[in-house]
Amino acid sequence: MADGAKQIAENDVEARERKGGGPSSRDIGGALESEHMSLRTWRFGPGDAMAYHRHRVQEEIYHLIAGGPQDLEIAGSTRTVNDGDWVRVSKDTPRRIVNSSDREARWLIVAAPPGERIMDGIRLDPATGEEVPRA
Repeated sequence: MADGAKQIAENDVEARERKGGGPSSRDIGGALESEHMSLRTWRFGPGDAMAYHRHRVQEEIYHLIAGGPQDLEIAGSTRTVNDGDWVRVSKDTPRRIVNSSDREARWLIVAAPPGERIMDGIRLDPATGEEVPRA
């Protein structure tokens, strides 16, 4: 990065599924060696959902690239998000993406500051809002 820039192709970044399957993500920020933000692209197949969670230090910006409309649960309410929409969620606000459609959805999620990256998230029970210990 002699000139202060780094370029990658998204498909050159490994796609990783969560334990037990479901949505996959690519750590674009990590591949670009970002120091002050986390950036991931996500693919959610029909029926996929991310864990209901909040964050220790990261606020997040969600952008639906394609596959809309999709559902974004925020603090117990469901919002409909369309292709091209952007949504900012504060660190303490519970949230999750739920693909209840019959098509794949592609999301871009930007978070800052990076905190502990993927470990910055605190999983919550969607019914009670109580913290769920990591396994």
